[in-house]
Amino acid sequence: MIRAIRRHKEYQQLFSEDDVVLVRFTHVGETVVTFSVQYLARINQEWQPIVRFDTAHGHAHVDISHPGGTQETRNLPTSNYNEALVMAIDDIQARWEFYRERYERWLT
Repeated sequence: MIRAIRRHKEYQQLFSEDDVVLVRFTHVGETVVTFSVQYLARINQEWQPIVRFDTAHGHAHVDISHPGGTQETRNLPTSNYNEALVMAIDDIQARWEFYRERYERWLT
């Protein structure tokens, strides 16, 4: 019997000194089995979780954080974690400025 090896990877991407995305995922061979892609912004000298894509609770979804600690959860349009991981990374890279500006508007 051949046992599949689970491999964990993680890295950060800095957009600015106040904006970072943290990417973590586990894969077996070429198949992603869990992931988390979280965009954090330093606002008013504190790091805030702005948006997080992950596979918690057994399905791919995005959590949109609101000031005060509430969050809105939306399912992703795919159950393929490989596709969902790429979608999450692409989305944050393309839209991080929008996410930051929206969060700052919600603060007022």
